[in-house]
Amino acid sequence: MRRRRRPVQEMQTQINITSLVDVTMMLLIIFILVAPILSQGIDLKLPEASTAVPEPERGLRIALGPEGEIFLDGKPILPQALDDELRLRAARDPEMPVLLEGDQRLGYGTVLDVLDRARLAGLTRVSLATEPRRSN
Repeated sequence: MRRRRRPVQEMQTQINITSLVDVTMMLLIIFILVAPILSQGIDLKLPEASTAVPEPERGLRIALGPEGEIFLDGKPILPQALDDELRLRAARDPEMPVLLEGDQRLGYGTVLDVLDRARLAGLTRVSLATEPRRSN
């Protein structure tokens, strides 16, 4: 009796990427929704002043949160690291303007401490950020 050979089956070389596309699309949607939230930075309530002027185009931005947290150009920083960074930037450009944004609920001593740190580093062009006074 003669044996019949089975036909050789070819291997399938296709990969089903439907689930991979689904996961990629979900990640893309999540990043699109979360990105604006991350870029907003710290939420400050600045005090109002009648003499408020537009902020400078270049320079340093130091923000102080309501709990005393310090942000340099939108990134959180520790006080000692702030001193080092201010000295480094002052060495590059001693005339660099510094904009100090302090929450109105923050104590005067905290604002004065950061102002003092900037002056000790050699930065003398420091201004305080305010909101224009609303007319009632």
